[in-house]
Parts: sequence; C-alpha cells; structure tokens
Amino acid sequence: MKAEICFLIMRLNSKFDLRSLGRSVGATILPKFTTPTSEEIDHCDEIKVSGIGDSSVTIFKQEREETAVSTVVIRGSTENIMDDIERAVDDGVNTFKALTRDDRFVPGAGATEIELAKQISSFGETWAGLEQYAMDKFGESLEVIPRTLAENAGVKPAELISKLKAAHKGGDKNAGFDNEGGGAAVKDAVKAGILDLYLAKHWAIKFATDAAVTVLRVDLIIMSKPAGGPKPKDNPNWDED
Repeated sequence: MKAEICFLIMRLNSKFDLRSLGRSVGATILPKFTTPTSEEIDHCDEIKVSGIGDSSVTIFKQEREETAVSTVVIRGSTENIMDDIERAVDDGVNTFKALTRDDRFVPGAGATEIELAKQISSFGETWAGLEQYAMDKFGESLEVIPRTLAENAGVKPAELISKLKAAHKGGDKNAGFDNEGGGAAVKDAVKAGILDLYLAKHWAIKFATDAAVTVLRVDLIIMSKPAGGPKPKDNPNWDED
C-alpha cells in the first residue's frame, strides 16, 4: 500500500501568525526555501476551512490534551464589548504568566501605596536638606492610585486619603478602599480578598520612577529649525544687520 503525501501551501504576511503556526504544528520555520529535514517537519491531525461569523478561517487542530498554542474565539454584540473581553483575557493570561515567575501578592485597593507613602515619608524625616523634600514628594506621588480609585467610584479623594492614612498610622497595614461599603469606607484588603500581583506592582513603580527621573534629567532641549541658511544678498528682503 502506497502512502500518499499531500502538500498544503498557505501565505501568511504576519511573522506573529507564522510563528504561532510553527508552534502549533511543531514545525521549524525556515528562513530560506530549502528542503527541510526530518527534524524540522512535524504534523497536524486536522486542517479544515470553517466559517466564524462572516469570516472564513483555516483551522489547524491537534488531537491532544496539551498543545503549544490555543485560540480563544470571542463573540459579542458590539466591537466595544469584544474589545473589553479581549483586554480581560489578555490581562488574565499575562497575570498567569507573571505568577509562574513570582507567585507573591500584596494588599490591593490602594493599601500598598498608602503604606509605602507612609514609610517613605517617615524615612525622609531622618534626612536633612533637599533630599527630604524629594522623598516627601515621591511618597505623595504614590497616593495617585487610591486617589484614582476614589474618583472612579465617585468618592471625595481627600476624604479617602485621610481615612487611609489614619488607618495605616494606627497599625492597619492592609487598610484599603472599600468600594462596596458606600462613601469613603475603609476595610482590610487581605481579608476581603483584594490582592495585587507583586511583580506587576514592582515593575509599575519602577517604570514610573525611571520615567520621572528621565524627565528631571533633561537640562537641554534642542529645537530643530527649517533648513536653508541665510537669505542671499541679491534678495531685496536681505538685511545686512
């Protein structure tokens, strides 16, 4: 019995799609059109063309429990709803990827930022000179997170910040904004299950700090002017002065 060999040719303009296809079928992407080796070739259990809505798509399906690539199909009534779902799925996948690197959590609802602001301000009081003002402002800048949470919930930010500071000064390091309590209510974020990923919080503060420091280091701005040089002397508008 002779084995039949079928070839399928597809044109992909996106490098991302090409890499995803190579990972899904276990094949190696060749930069040049040459004869592939047996190690560079893999297989796919099923290839079919199907319709999703008004779009015609080519589906590469592997009959196995674990695959290198999975596709999530999002359906919705409007583009805005699908965009929101796409962002939610993307955030969930990125959070899971970050958890595989570091599974630590910190209190959410603005509790971590208020506690950091309190400790930075306390540390700044031990310094003298301009460094103390810089530390105070750095700690004050961390209050933007609970302030934004209050504004989104329709609560007075100043009232919420004052309550959070009072709770943290009293020793409640996990005190955060209670969005469901009504008004500028405060509750224990850890007991309420409101947690933030440590790795995401760490890099967010680091990138924001680096951006602010970069802006403060700019001491010279060079503005480009139209090229052409001075006007020629035979021009009636030429000014010797």
